[in-house]
Amino acid sequence: MQKKLFTFSVVALFLFCGAGRAAQNVDIVGAWEMTTNSPEGTTTNTMIVSNVDGKLKAVAKGERGERPYDSVEVQGSNVTIVLTITYQGSPMVITYSGKIDKTEMSGAADFGGLAQGTWSAARK
Repeated sequence: MQKKLFTFSVVALFLFCGAGRAAQNVDIVGAWEMTTNSPEGTTTNTMIVSNVDGKLKAVAKGERGERPYDSVEVQGSNVTIVLTITYQGSPMVITYSGKIDKTEMSGAADFGGLAQGTWSAARK
């Protein structure tokens, strides 16, 4: 009985510790050089991510000025960034999804369901 209890305790501890590590989010606060590859070409801007009262906020800074991102979410090493732009007179939601490590992130970009692309970012 003690052997079973000990084994159960070790397994439970292992699972608990593993779950805690998986739930930890990568910190993306700071400046990033972000490159987007779309069917219309490649664009690069600076994305500034900040933490405002526990919520991630971001702004894009580029040749055309500044534009706030709609949302930034990090779950573990996964990131989702959403931006609404005006494209040919109509709003278009661009969803960036990908993976992050401490100095880089990259993934797929969805341009309002009309086109697909890729993106990458490196810490500045």
